[in-house]
Amino acid sequence: MEVIKNNDRLDPAMFRRPVMTIGNFDGCHIGHQRIFQRVRSHAARLGGVSVAYTFDPHPASVIKGVTPQLIFTLEEKIEAIRCLGMDFLVIVPFTREFAETEPVKFVKDIIVGRIGAEGVVVGHDFVFGQKARGNIPFLMRAGEEMGFFVECVDPVAFEGTTVSSTCIRKMILAGDVSGASRLMKIPFCIHGPVVHGMARGRSLGFPTANVRPDKELIPAYGVYAVYIRMDGKQWEGVVNIGNNPTFGDMGTSIEAFIFDFDGDLYGRELTVEFVEYIRGEIKFADKEYLIEQIGADCKAAREILGKRKAHENLCHC
Repeated sequence: MEVIKNNDRLDPAMFRRPVMTIGNFDGCHIGHQRIFQRVRSHAARLGGVSVAYTFDPHPASVIKGVTPQLIFTLEEKIEAIRCLGMDFLVIVPFTREFAETEPVKFVKDIIVGRIGAEGVVVGHDFVFGQKARGNIPFLMRAGEEMGFFVECVDPVAFEGTTVSSTCIRKMILAGDVSGASRLMKIPFCIHGPVVHGMARGRSLGFPTANVRPDKELIPAYGVYAVYIRMDGKQWEGVVNIGNNPTFGDMGTSIEAFIFDFDGDLYGRELTVEFVEYIRGEIKFADKEYLIEQIGADCKAAREILGKRKAHENLCHC
């Protein structure tokens, strides 16, 4: 997949009979995946290429002055779209000036002028242009006039829930990381360096890595079964998110205990892959009760991850 990071670099000569989609694609959930599948299908039918057109930063940070808690970093979004088989990804700097683009100008200058799209596939709630005045009926009329087809993909429902990035963010904030992963078909992850903490875990017999996350969207306080990835290797583990009420701490910390690992982690980059919520945060009367509970959490996490591994092995038989 070729990544293009500016409208000025776009030229129709770059694209052979392109079919494109436009959106934020935060989380690249199964609704987005259906859109990408339709784009790829149309492109294959035409003997052309598939193009995803997205923005950085998120438009809400410019239009509303509020940056949403995003599921994906930009790097994660690029990698997800690459894995979903798109040929090109265009990432446009979303500025105040760009936000003022009239819908008709966007169609003429970008869809037709810069990309030369033969087709545009969008989600059911797609809007674009100044004050979101461009909508699907407008886009369809423009397509008829300027020579490209438009397909609107219906919303996707999963287990009674209409899938959206907003829905997934709410699930993660509520601690339902397993539910969120079902709607994305990939786990929710955080990445970051290991920083110095209070070193209480080591004194309790469970040395933990204090992870400084790369995003603001963090699951609800509590304990989770996780996979930890580092330097191309993967370990099972358990993560506690919270403010350590037993010790009266105030700030939020993310502490990972990696099973069967013995080594110095300070300064190293970890990826924490959330698998399942185990329990909420508890304030213990003393550290002996805490030690007992940590042992129970580790046992629960091993059972959860063991069942997951057995299921994955069965699926690959």
